[in-house]
Amino acid sequence: MKQLFIIVAVLTVLVTGCTKETKQFQTAEQQALSSKLVGNTDGEIVEGTLLVKLENGCLDIPESIPTTMRSVFPRLPKNEEVARKYGLNKWYILEFSEDIRPETLAEMIASKKEVRAIQYNRLLQPSWSESEVFPAEALPATKSGTSSENGLPFNDEYLPLQWNLINNGTIHQEAIEGADVGVKDAWRLSAGDPSVVVAVFDLGINNIHEDLRSALWVNEGEERGNNIDDDGNGFIDDVNGFNFYKVKSLEEGKYKQTYGIDCSKGSGHGTHVAGIIGAVNNNGKGVSSIAGGTGNNDGVRLMSCQIFYGEHGAKASDAEAALGFTYAADNGACIAQCSWGHTSEMLKHDQEYIDASPLEYAALKYFLDPANSNHPSLKGNIAVFAAGNQGNPCSIYPGSLSNIISVTALDCRYLPAGYSNYGPGCKIAAPGGEWLGVPADYSTMILSTGKGMAHNGTPSISDLNHQYVFMFGTSMACPHIAGVLALGVSYAGKLGKTFTREEMTSMLLTSVNDIDHRLSGTKKFYESTTSYIDLPLDRYKGQMGTGAVDAWKFLMAIEGTPSVMVKAGEDCSIDISDWCNPAGTYKLSIDDASRTSLGLASDPVIRNGKLEINCSKVGAGKVTISGEVGRDPQMEDGIGGMGFSREISIVSRPFATKNGGWL
Repeated sequence: MKQLFIIVAVLTVLVTGCTKETKQFQTAEQQALSSKLVGNTDGEIVEGTLLVKLENGCLDIPESIPTTMRSVFPRLPKNEEVARKYGLNKWYILEFSEDIRPETLAEMIASKKEVRAIQYNRLLQPSWSESEVFPAEALPATKSGTSSENGLPFNDEYLPLQWNLINNGTIHQEAIEGADVGVKDAWRLSAGDPSVVVAVFDLGINNIHEDLRSALWVNEGEERGNNIDDDGNGFIDDVNGFNFYKVKSLEEGKYKQTYGIDCSKGSGHGTHVAGIIGAVNNNGKGVSSIAGGTGNNDGVRLMSCQIFYGEHGAKASDAEAALGFTYAADNGACIAQCSWGHTSEMLKHDQEYIDASPLEYAALKYFLDPANSNHPSLKGNIAVFAAGNQGNPCSIYPGSLSNIISVTALDCRYLPAGYSNYGPGCKIAAPGGEWLGVPADYSTMILSTGKGMAHNGTPSISDLNHQYVFMFGTSMACPHIAGVLALGVSYAGKLGKTFTREEMTSMLLTSVNDIDHRLSGTKKFYESTTSYIDLPLDRYKGQMGTGAVDAWKFLMAIEGTPSVMVKAGEDCSIDISDWCNPAGTYKLSIDDASRTSLGLASDPVIRNGKLEINCSKVGAGKVTISGEVGRDPQMEDGIGGMGFSREISIVSRPFATKNGGWL
């Protein structure tokens, strides 16, 4: 039987590092270039182009070398003040014959005083294998409609297989109940909101997919396919986003897509990522998602910012990717979902990345600037990146930046995925899936939307042309965090609250479950059906970020309600002195949804200053402690009292302590 080789599924940018041996410059021109050359000099570049940063927009080049020069941003981003603050107005593209080496022209102009910096126009280089896509239809009896009898909140037919959303411990013999993103109970409070727009930087999103087409962001001012910039934002036919691969800059600062958003070629990676965040919930079809609403057109919206294209991931350049970040900021995205990163020779600090990718960094700063906030409940947009799939002891950049969220990956056992990077730069962990060595069983990976028959017109026998597929990687962990953030922003909007980016990310990073208690001994990481590696788990202790994300806890933090952890199936006693005087007299109340989720055979009570509770199920809910102060107990109609109450969130997990430890 042909061996199944599993190659980690991530959309990464392969570049070599900044730590190579310094070249020995001999001529005056080479010496001048060494002082102004920025960015990585290795990797594939766009021939016949050069990026230059100019002080005044003028550059004198000998007529013997026919050259044209245009701004990277012929039309400055909408917020010109912020664009100028980050120097976006000073970056230009020189275009010349491909017969001329970019290094030759760079040496020629380096000594000119108006040239502040020179950067080779590198290509983003994704690395993934088509064999990483596993069709859901390959599994026997995959589809299983949901109903109130099986306890699932939505009727999406594949939801029973989505352990990453609701893990009941049955997907695999070693699966841990509750080792999921914690969204089942969070859905009772919020399932998303159309005002929240998530920009997906990836391959294009399938805009005709049955589970995605009504979840896509729509530029209402643009008419599809008429080759006109109807809304005047500078981008032609950007109905659901834009394809920045080989984008054309036209006169009057207009941008035209060379290919249009298209996911028909390649693995469908962007479609899979998008489905994790916002596939339409409760529509009786396909999969559920983290923030895809309740089936009433109330989910978050997905903006396709395509930076890769084709069977082998043809890639946008540095300049085109930078344009993508400014586009997302200018057109309403508050979260950037980026399952890629620079897998160089392990950059050690932020400045190395900034020096290696100055234009990309400037555009990222533009997206993140609070002046470009795109949701009333969030001051400052948020960018989320994958930590990387190299199994290295640090995150890749840009995720490692101090103001970016870098996501590590977990399997269905609440263990670090064997491919996941870990250590410095990593911020938080989420389900990424992993193949656990069972031939033809992909159920321990992440199930989401596939590219289907997008734009093909006729059915195909290719295994890649499936509506729903399994993938795994930090590429899949990353959109879990983007989705949970989108859920949080939606809930903040529902409550009428506003937070800074720093406040929102702080609540996210402290709304986690501990995984370190499981990190002892070894685990098998399967490279093929017959080959595996025994990975020591203690290497991951304290290295996967703050912990495993918990959507319910995150919404509780946004609400301002403290969460208390209890262990499912055990009597737990919780000290209430952190919230009220334990010597007082109180009443407890609990709603039916919380009672059902927690599996309470009897209601909790307060005895001797302790809240006593036994939760038979893994779940979450809220109890209300209420009391009264100031009433004259001797007179029925005497001095009146003032009532008060405090809500407490109870989170029941199979791996909590009995003493009610809380965050």
